Amino acid sequence: MLERFAGVFDQTYTRFLDLQRSEAQAKEAQIEAALERVRSKTMAMQKSDELSEVIQVVYEQFVRLGINAEHTGFVMDYKARNDYDIWVADPLGVPSQITIPYFDSIYYNRFNEAKKLGEDFFATNLTFEEKNTFYHKLFEYIPGLPEEAKKFYFSCPGLAASTVLLENVGLYIENFSGIPYTVDENAMLMRFGKVFQQTYTRFLDLQKAESQTKKVKIEVALERVRARALAMQEPEELVAVAQVMRHEMGLLGIEELETSSIYIHDEGSDIADCWYAIKDIRVPEKNLVADHITLELHKTWVGREMLQFFNSSHQQASIVMQGDNRKAWINYCSEISNVLGGFYGDVIPDRTYHLSKFSNGALGAAAEGEISEESWELLRRATSVFSLAYSRFKDLTQARIDLQRLKAEKQRAEDALAHLKAAQTQLIQSEKMASLGELTAGIAHEIQNPLNFVNNFSDVNTELIEEMKEELRTGNTEEALAIAKDIADNEQKINHHGKRADAIVKGMLQHSRSSSGVKEPTDINALADEYLRLTYHGLRAKDKTFNATMKTDFDPHIGLVNIIPQDIGRVILNLITNAFYAVSIPHPPDSSAPWPPKGGKNYDPTISISTRKCLPPSGGQGAKDGSHIEISVSDNGPGIPAHLLEKIFQPFFTTKPTGQGTGLGLSLSYDIVKAHGGELKVETKEGEGSVFTITLPV
Repeated sequence: MLERFAGVFDQTYTRFLDLQRSEAQAKEAQIEAALERVRSKTMAMQKSDELSEVIQVVYEQFVRLGINAEHTGFVMDYKARNDYDIWVADPLGVPSQITIPYFDSIYYNRFNEAKKLGEDFFATNLTFEEKNTFYHKLFEYIPGLPEEAKKFYFSCPGLAASTVLLENVGLYIENFSGIPYTVDENAMLMRFGKVFQQTYTRFLDLQKAESQTKKVKIEVALERVRARALAMQEPEELVAVAQVMRHEMGLLGIEELETSSIYIHDEGSDIADCWYAIKDIRVPEKNLVADHITLELHKTWVGREMLQFFNSSHQQASIVMQGDNRKAWINYCSEISNVLGGFYGDVIPDRTYHLSKFSNGALGAAAEGEISEESWELLRRATSVFSLAYSRFKDLTQARIDLQRLKAEKQRAEDALAHLKAAQTQLIQSEKMASLGELTAGIAHEIQNPLNFVNNFSDVNTELIEEMKEELRTGNTEEALAIAKDIADNEQKINHHGKRADAIVKGMLQHSRSSSGVKEPTDINALADEYLRLTYHGLRAKDKTFNATMKTDFDPHIGLVNIIPQDIGRVILNLITNAFYAVSIPHPPDSSAPWPPKGGKNYDPTISISTRKCLPPSGGQGAKDGSHIEISVSDNGPGIPAHLLEKIFQPFFTTKPTGQGTGLGLSLSYDIVKAHGGELKVETKEGEGSVFTITLPV
């Protein structure tokens, strides 16, 4: 019977072996399926942060395979780091990604020992006391861990862990029963480790791709800011640049930079122009709102902190705005910007203002607190881009404006010279205006200096502009700015002297062109003063030794008088010219009086011109009742001999040497005054001088 039972049991054993093989094959298939799930999840990763989902799948596969893995995780790049960058799958609420600095413990010391020895596997088993000592220190670096989870960890009997160390990542499993993992379980962990090495490689590839993509996005974002800055046509368009910059930061995911602002600050002042863009927290879409404001920085604590930063050598600063200081700043900005009015409502949150300086001011970003180094770097790069674009824009714009002004002033001077030549030609060709020839030298004297300035500075600026273009092409913006300042200074001088020449010529043309025969309201005082000055300069241009004292007494109540200004101007000019001639002649013609007078060495040639408004008799109604003005030109020359006095108003009568006078001056003047309904009279005394008086009805 025993032999018969043995024969039957032989079949049983064969069945047993078959079942073992089947179970092993099933287990292997189960393991392979688990590994394939990890591989599939790995290949499905599109972003590096999806690594947490892969470790969750690993944890689930350990559980499905019957391994007591109550905690699963992996240590990133363990060979190159002294701390522990850990990604975990934990059902009790441990964060999915934590960084733990090294501290003295059995667990971490064993980890470092295995790393040093180059081991690919080690196991750690901690007693209840060892485990709690380890967790007390560990939980200091895991903020926000639920109290229920802490109680569970501290109440567990022990800690058993197995870790496989791969090329650059470590994969571990833990249980809190304190029972070590079996050889088979550790073997499965090793197999998962090899698969997970592929996961980590995929993770690094994604990180690298994301980093490259992020760099490209940053470059594109900065290029958009640069392009918008270079496209500015007016300084006010900086508000659009601020909007673009804030929008681009949002696209990059840098949401901690809540507000973007551009400040332009003039050195030495407490004024700053600000262009800002901010998210509108009052609407669900949180669209950007923007504005331009001018800040008086001394008015608020925040402004004073900004002013201190602008005046310092620091390139970046963070201003913590809290409490009353923050409220005062927002309230001040709201007063000068309609956009901010009522923006925050009753609650104004604290913020920190982060500023990065450039040559003309700074870029600023407001955040809830400190910002990451990534955000600082982005802000610095945006500052660099904006500084270059803004400086270049300002330089080229200023150069273009200066060049246009320079050409305009040069053209204005050339036009003035052309008008002057035309006026001179007209004077020479007109017999009636022979006396105006006396003014040519005076006009030339008056206008030559401003014309010389215009021509000289225009030539210098042409050379400076070429130098500035060369400096801009080589990127030497500091030298270009210095040259631009020189151009601006020269341009102001050109503008001043060009306007001076233009005014001289306009006045000359107004009073020297052919008479239109039309009366118009004219400032008699200005007319007389102008001809007195120009005549004197004309004489001085011919004879540098000539000097005379000029006196004026103009009645300010005369106002405008209705006359033909070209005609009356010629009369005044003729009288002044004759007066200057009278005080300059060495020997008076046909005069019996001694000349120069007694004490002639101290003789002071003097010309006087005065105006006076004479009111009509009481009850009069204007010109018909005697209302008139008087214009008197007097000299302290030798006077007019009595026997010549009756001839001076006759045509072609002159006492001047041949070729120096036509004899038409006083004759034409007399006719012009008569045509205006007035009179031309003379009073003279030999040896003392003469007075010519023009009387015109008002």
